[in-house]
Amino acid sequence: MSKSSFTLISFILLLGIWTSAAAEPVLHIDRLVHEALEKNPEIAGAHKRFEAAREKVPQAGALDDPMLGFGVVNLPSDFDINAEDMTMKEVSVSQKFPFPGKRPLMRAVATEEAEAVSAEVEQTANEVVKNVKIAFYDLSHIYRAMEVTRRNKEILEDFASITQSRYSLGQGIQEDVIRVQVEISRMVDELIMLEQKKSALEAKLNFLLNRPSTSPLGQPEEFKFNRVDFTIETLQRSALEENPALKALKNKIESRQKNLSLTNKDYLPDFSLKFAYGQREDRLNMYTGMVEMNVPIFVKSKQARKKAEALAELQAEEARYEATQNELFYMIADMGSMAARLEKQIELYTTGIIPQSSLQIQTAMSAYMVNKADFMTLLDSRMRLYRYELEYHQALTEYEKNLASLEAAVGRPFRREEAGR
Repeated sequence: MSKSSFTLISFILLLGIWTSAAAEPVLHIDRLVHEALEKNPEIAGAHKRFEAAREKVPQAGALDDPMLGFGVVNLPSDFDINAEDMTMKEVSVSQKFPFPGKRPLMRAVATEEAEAVSAEVEQTANEVVKNVKIAFYDLSHIYRAMEVTRRNKEILEDFASITQSRYSLGQGIQEDVIRVQVEISRMVDELIMLEQKKSALEAKLNFLLNRPSTSPLGQPEEFKFNRVDFTIETLQRSALEENPALKALKNKIESRQKNLSLTNKDYLPDFSLKFAYGQREDRLNMYTGMVEMNVPIFVKSKQARKKAEALAELQAEEARYEATQNELFYMIADMGSMAARLEKQIELYTTGIIPQSSLQIQTAMSAYMVNKADFMTLLDSRMRLYRYELEYHQALTEYEKNLASLEAAVGRPFRREEAGR
């Protein structure tokens, strides 16, 4: 083995940067999020549901249509319209008016329901953005894993050349040649699986962006570790004010409270005003005015039951709010502690494990070339570094995915320019 060949192999082993496929366009996460917010059909459907809910507000406070009537009054049994003085042709108009205070309450109920749907639109958008980010980071990890695997395969192929040369010179054993070929085959199998995962993630991103499933995407932009400073208590307080799901439940509670107030007014009567004009043949015409009201006498079976129903609905929404808040606090605590663990893990990989493993390989290579270490030691060192590189980027990916989930839980994105590190 020549000195120049050894120098080349050592350089490849110590190479720690990720290679990139320059032929592919670069995917930027901010652009993907913007496109998803504009084109995702789930978000578009949520906006339409809000528009529908908003149209219910003026309807809720509108009066019933007036009633127009035509008829004959005091018609004799022989149907002779001129036989009786009181027989007349009549036209009437009537209008129903709810008891004062009911219509504003009905509008208020519909308004709170519309506001709840508006918050649900925001919640849908947050979930879509979270899913886009998670798919992006997963796809980025696949690309980085493929790069590391290809690079490791090339290094193993160089190992194979070295072991084959040493074996042919009687300085090595055939088992070393076979073992490195097995590891190369494993790298090929790993690349096949990674390619399949890449296709699935690209299809998922296209689905979220409302593109055809086979639309080309490109290579995700490379991202670095950027720690975000936060405390779990601060995030939980922010979620109480900004989380869209909690906002929607607050609006629904307000709606149920106003609906309960409305049921109290059902014990009071509604009114109808009626005006009629009667026309008689060759006699004075007549006018009629009338006020009608319903008499709520079936209170126990109707009004009281309706009030009990409204109270139960209010209590159900309050319980749902409490359950959602508790679940949200648990999720924030869980994801926050996971992010803190991943921060330490990433730092450990970058400052300790990977640099030390690289140095170990260099040492093992030097010892192997002068027959002071066996090939298995060198190969195991190389495969450990390969796993550490994958684990490092997996930890980095999981950290960003945790932040995306935390952003969705809190209800707002984190401002990275204020991130500490």
